[in-house]
Amino acid sequence: MHKTLEFPELFMSDKQWNSLPYNRVASVAMTNYKGLFQKHDKERFEGYLEKVKSGKAKIAAGGLLPHQIIKSLYEDGEQVAELQWERMVSDVSKKEKLTNCIAVCDVSGSMNGTPMEVCVALGLLVSELSEEPWKGKLFTCSQDPQLHLIKGDTLLAKTEFIREIDWRMNTDLQKVFDQILEVAVEAKLTEEQLIKRVFVFSDMEFDDATVQRRNIWVGLDTEDRDPEEEMKKGWETDYGVIQRKFLEKGYNKVPEIVFWNLRDSMSTLVVANQTGVFANNLLTLFLEEGGIVNPEDVMRLAIAGGEYKELLFMIEVLRMLF
Repeated sequence: MHKTLEFPELFMSDKQWNSLPYNRVASVAMTNYKGLFQKHDKERFEGYLEKVKSGKAKIAAGGLLPHQIIKSLYEDGEQVAELQWERMVSDVSKKEKLTNCIAVCDVSGSMNGTPMEVCVALGLLVSELSEEPWKGKLFTCSQDPQLHLIKGDTLLAKTEFIREIDWRMNTDLQKVFDQILEVAVEAKLTEEQLIKRVFVFSDMEFDDATVQRRNIWVGLDTEDRDPEEEMKKGWETDYGVIQRKFLEKGYNKVPEIVFWNLRDSMSTLVVANQTGVFANNLLTLFLEEGGIVNPEDVMRLAIAGGEYKELLFMIEVLRMLF
């Protein structure tokens, strides 16, 4: 079976480097073995990469997540990572699930490590999947958020640009929506061309990341007021203002917010019915579904497989009995 599938390990163990079919190498194997390919079969391997660049050959990327490709940039694999990234963007764009979205990226010091890699990767990915005037742009995570055009001719240069963007603690989401509306009005965009979703990539909780939190905590002076409930009301007040502004400019739909805490969190998800917000940590679902809009959808997607039909039947039986 291994021989039929032409796994690279078979050719490597037999030292048959000149027979290794690079177009059959899976994405993870390519990332792991690219150094060995370069060492033992440099001419053929580089020739293969040139063919990928010119569109005469393909390179696998399906087994890698965006941040894994970005991470490999710093592991002596810039050329391979660049081609894998291009393939991944092409594959995801065909799903048409993440078009006309925009990211708010938190690149503060607390994001160091995997959260930073995921933030940079997803921010860049979302920007490259959008159409003009949103293509190649993202917002900073800041009290004074700015819409940036990502600069750089290479994948490495683009990721470095995002990492070095100025940041300032909490995010004023009202200002993010104000700028989205300003761009839309200036460009005379139709409702279809408007941003569909705003993805906030951070290591903070939703309430920690919004300016409303400070105002609410200052205003709490009695023990009988629930801070979480007050913060929820605060956001809904903000969102109501945002909706009014969009309606005044002729837009009936306001972009959804998908808030993603990229660091392990001790808190619960934002409640399913909280207006305009969803928090999740499911990267594969993000890529496949374009950002699930509430936790109930995540649950339904998780139990949609045939293996759960019998379980659902039993649940219905129990409901009828009790």
